[in-house]
Amino acid sequence: MGELLDKQNKYFLHNEEMLLEKYEGQFIVIHDEQVADSFGSERDAYVYSVKHFQIGTFLIREVTSKRTLDS
Repeated sequence: MGELLDKQNKYFLHNEEMLLEKYEGQFIVIHDEQVADSFGSERDAYVYSVKHFQIGTFLIREVTSKRTLDS
């Protein structure tokens, strides 16, 4: 992962609990270490991201609880 993507991922991990409360079940776009927007589908998040940001400067993550992932 590139340096910018590492920063975006660290933001996600550091704020995971807050993000889960606010965005559970959604796909979020993280840019400049903040949530730029959220979407109901990964495709919508990607289309938004490539229109607004340079490739490699944003991260799209699905916000799900670890409990959901383990089930």
